[in-house]
Amino acid sequence: MTDKHYYEIKHLSIKSKYEVFNIIKCVKRKITIYFVFTFLLFAFYWYSITCFCAVYVNTQTAFIKDSVTSFAFGLLYPFILYLFPAILRVISLRLTKSDLSCLYTMSDIIPFF
Repeated sequence: MTDKHYYEIKHLSIKSKYEVFNIIKCVKRKITIYFVFTFLLFAFYWYSITCFCAVYVNTQTAFIKDSVTSFAFGLLYPFILYLFPAILRVISLRLTKSDLSCLYTMSDIIPFF
C-alpha cells in the first residue's frame, strides 16, 4: 500500500526535499520486500507442484487441465460479473424514464453478490 506515500509527497512543500527522499526510500523498501516475499512464495509453490507431479506421474495431464481451466475462469469471471451491471447502467442512462431508474440502483447492488 504505497499510495498514501504518493499523496504525502504531493502535499509536501518544495523546501522539504529531505522528507521526499525519505518517503521514496520507504516506498522502495516496501516494494523490494513485496517482490522478494512474492518470489519466495512462487518458488515454494513451484517446488511443491514439481514434487507432486514427480510423485504422481499419471495426474500431470489432469493437473495441467485443471490449472488452465482455473486460470481461464479466474480471468473471465470479473468480466462476466461486471458486464451485466454495466449493461443495466447503459440501458438506464440511455432511457431516462423514471421507471428505469431502479435499473441503475440495481446495477450498483449486483456486484456485492
